Order: sequence, then C-alpha cells, then structure tokens
Amino acid sequence: MRLAAVIPDPMRLLCLISSLLLLTPQVWAQPAKAKKVALTCERLCGELFAAIRSNPDKLTMRLEEALVIKEDCAAELVTTAITAVNGEPTLVRKIQQTAVDMAPSREAVILAAVRGYREPVVAAAIPAAAVEVRRAELPDAHTKPLPGEEIRRAQLPEALLAQQAPQAIELMNIPRAKLLK
Repeated sequence: MRLAAVIPDPMRLLCLISSLLLLTPQVWAQPAKAKKVALTCERLCGELFAAIRSNPDKLTMRLEEALVIKEDCAAELVTTAITAVNGEPTLVRKIQQTAVDMAPSREAVILAAVRGYREPVVAAAIPAAAVEVRRAELPDAHTKPLPGEEIRRAQLPEALLAQQAPQAIELMNIPRAKLLK
C-alpha cells in the first residue's frame, strides 16, 4: 500500500514540512559559544583590591582565587594585596605566606615583591596659609597717577623694532588661473 493513498493531502503537506524542519542543519546547530575574555593582570589586580577593601576578612580567600586564576601575575597580586591592607605588618606576613603556599614555583618573585614594596607616595597638601598668590593690579582708567609716579608701557629695544619693520613684499607675476567650466 502506498503512503500517499493512506494520508490525505493536508496531512501529507504537514508531514513534508515537519520532515524538512528536522533535516535542516539550523535546527540541530548548537548555540554559539561566548568567547573567553582574556583576564589581564591589571583587571585582576583591580578586582582583588576592590574585594579586599570591601571585605578584609576574606583576604586570604580572595588572594588564593586570584593566584589560581592567573599565577603569572603573582608579584602584582601580592603588591596589590599589600596596598589594599595599607602595609599592615601582620597582614603582609599573612599575604606572603598565602602566596607562597598557593604558588610555590613563584616564591622568589613573591619574596622580591614583598621586600621591594614601598608605600605609594601621596603628595602632601600645601597649607593654604603658605601659598602666596600675586596678581597684577591694574589701575582704573579714570585714576591719575599719584605725585612722583610714572606710568610706562613696555617697549621693545630699537634694534628689535628695526628688525620687525614690515618690508615690502615682492610678488611674482603669476597669471590668474582660468575657471573650469
């Protein structure tokens, strides 16, 4: 028995459409995977700094996570963690021990970072009383000079004035360009 004789025309059409949909590659295609964003040392250090500042109790956990994510940045991460705790000696020892435990292959780099750490220098604010501001005081146009005062204007020496004198410019005789049509 033929299939066309058993299935009526509308049903045959529906079967044909559904079989075409199942066979198309778009139905079976997997969704596109998101690209992995390369995490830079600067970004990781920024996230570590913010995490330590927001919750200092989780210092070791955050440092361990950062070192697991990117062990290559061990020195930068240790320096950032020390800066985040303001160089407190007990916390610095804790940071050093955690970093060495998590990345033993980077021990020399970590120890160099701890030894070489210097607190960031912040420019000291200058007290307002020590600042002297001098402004040019221009006399009013209507005031006359006091007796014994002279008002002089800045003048260039005569040698400079002679050099700056406008000289006659000789232009070459160049024919005018014709307009294009």
